[in-house]
Amino acid sequence: MEYEIVDYDGMTIVGISSRVDNSDAGFNKIELLWKEFFKRDIKRKLGLEGNSEICEAYFDYESDANGPYTIVLGALLHPYVPPMNEELVMHHVEKGRYAKFHTANPNGIRDIWKHVWGRTDLNRSYACDFELISSQGADVYVSVK
Repeated sequence: MEYEIVDYDGMTIVGISSRVDNSDAGFNKIELLWKEFFKRDIKRKLGLEGNSEICEAYFDYESDANGPYTIVLGALLHPYVPPMNEELVMHHVEKGRYAKFHTANPNGIRDIWKHVWGRTDLNRSYACDFELISSQGADVYVSVK
């Protein structure tokens, strides 16, 4: 699977959050977070239209891909996002270097992650990884040193 190294300027994500890991139980928590995201209509609460990009960020890694980390599922903060409320969290992704993977299938993200976890040549920093997801596909950004 091909990727390109990119420098990303940073961004702020607003959404809902959970502490997870890459176990089956952790994936179940992520699945429940997605269900909650749609049930609570988070995109509407952020003032976004139905076809707007969804952003999912992973950070605060305890160690590496085998340990717990925090996930925020939401959208990029835009000037027109309504005022924050207590049910949403905000996380700033610092400027950094990333290995950028792309899939034309928005449902193919987990396959990218399985590929990433199996690679030994990525010098991951575990600072913050994120995905930008739309109906046209998804870009997965893996933080590297």
